[in-house]
Formats: sequence, structure tokens, C-alpha cells
Amino acid sequence: MPRTTGQGGPTVCTARMGAGEGFRLSLRALAGTGRPAASSTRAGSPERGERPPRDTVRKAFFPTDGDPTLCPRAAEGRAPMGSPDSKATSAVLVAAGRSVRMGAGADRKPFLALEGRTVLEHACSAFDLAPSVAEIVIVGCEDDLDRIRKLAGTCAAMRKVRKIVPGGELRSDSVRAGVLAADPELALVAIHDVARPLVLPELIERAIAVAAVRGAALVAVPTTDTIKTSPDGERVVSTLDRSVLWSAQTPQVFRAALFRELLERARADGYRPTDDSALHETYLGPVPIVPGDPSNLKLTRPEDLTLAAAILRERAVGKERR
Repeated sequence: MPRTTGQGGPTVCTARMGAGEGFRLSLRALAGTGRPAASSTRAGSPERGERPPRDTVRKAFFPTDGDPTLCPRAAEGRAPMGSPDSKATSAVLVAAGRSVRMGAGADRKPFLALEGRTVLEHACSAFDLAPSVAEIVIVGCEDDLDRIRKLAGTCAAMRKVRKIVPGGELRSDSVRAGVLAADPELALVAIHDVARPLVLPELIERAIAVAAVRGAALVAVPTTDTIKTSPDGERVVSTLDRSVLWSAQTPQVFRAALFRELLERARADGYRPTDDSALHETYLGPVPIVPGDPSNLKLTRPEDLTLAAAILRERAVGKERR
């Protein structure tokens, strides 16, 4: 069963890879630069993502096509498989972080310039080009809401933006605010970090297609670094089995009505994970993996902007050649 193994850095999941899934993708190989991804394992608390006690976790699966990744509730009231409504998606774009690691004096990540557009515009553009996405809900810092509204009023890539809402103290609070603001008539909800502005529409559509059939989908790539554990940040005590580790990306897509229930249950339990699929893993069970893209990187530090710009330029060259 996939499980998260860290906080504060990239979310790392564990899952057994079958024959044919043992591919290895390297972001540093793609870009020819970059630093090793930071990862740590340290004690949590309910406020920082600690899981509820085991006796509160409900496991209820039924097999579909030999894969027990849906709970019985996931099938309730859903549109017939293959119908257009079964893939109608609300995209919740989370842009409420404080961007502390971008350095003093830096603008918040949604408004940073990246090859002639803001980071927020790049992220919205990908979902605008995804046919299954019917609306976009942006969750921003309260101080940024007017700025986001003005941008949405002039940017063609943000034409699907229907609501702009304030985020909360933690990421889980912001996700909840965005999901509750989404159109309840849409079948799916796709949660995406605006700090991943290079996501491609094709990847979004693949995740939506899987979630429409199986109830949930997690975009992830196999971990290429060796991951160590250190309780105190000074001494390494163990090495994790890299063959079962996956680095989670976004979007993460879920059956909307069910995910709202999971959010409320987590709130009642005081469970506030840093990763959305952790709710499904904890309360329902395994989440299907959609192979991600190494270029779908997360902007965390200033050097990430340089790398993202290089990737965008390379994509532009590729389009010209075609």
C-alpha cells in the first residue's frame, strides 16, 4: 500500500513496482544540473501530518478488475464509466504558501516571472488546455486575492477560473477551502500545487482518466536518490528500500463527493497531512499510481526557476521543430 515517508521535502510514497514498471527517471539527467532532492523523516504531530491511531482507520475494499483500490462508497452515485460526466473535473490550484525558501525580498511564487508569464499563469494554462477540466478554483493567500482577481480578468489562460478563495494556516486547510468551494455537481476534483507550473495537459488528462474509473489517482515518479532516515538530523540510522519508493507529484485526483467526506473525517480526527492522497491511503486504502514527469518539478528555491526556464525553452524548441 502506498504510504508517505516524510514531511517538509518531497512527499515520498512506497509501492511495489511490477515487471515493466521498473523505469528510473532522473530530473538532474534531464536538466544537466540541479541538486539532490531533500528528504527527511522526523516525528510528526496531528498539526503536521501525523496519522490517526490505527484503530480509527477503516479499511473497506472491493476488487475491480483484480485491483482492490476502491472502497464500496467510491462507486456510489457515479456516472456510468466512459460517459463525459464521469470525467468532469474541478481543478483546485493551491497557491497559498508563503514562499519562504525563495529568499528574502522575493515575490510569492504565484507571481514570479517565468519565461514571460507568471508561475500562476503557467499552471492555469495547463488546466485550461485539459478538456476534462470544467472549472478552476484558486486558493491564495488572503493578501494576494485582489492581485489574483486582476490577473484572472486579463489572462486568457485563466478563463476557466470560477472562484478565488483564501487559504488556511496549513496546506491541508487550503485544500479543504478549495474543495468546498468547487462545483458540487462535478464528478472529480484535481488538486494541484501552483508551485508545479510545468505540468502538461496530457498528464492531467491521464490522471483524470484513471480517477474516473478507479476513484483516485496519484501522479508520481520512482525515487532515484537513496533515502536515509535520521530522527535527529545529525545521524543516519537506516536506509529505505528505494525499489518501493515513489516521489509524489500533483495533480492528485479523486472522486469529489468521497474526497469531501475524507476531508471532514480528517478534520474531526485532527489529521492534517501534507499530501492529499494520504487521506485516501489512511481511511480507504491504496491509491493508483499514474507515472509522472520529471519535468513536473516543484519550485522551492531560486535555482528551481532557472531550471524551469530551461525546460520551457527546450519545449519551445521542440514545438518549432515539429
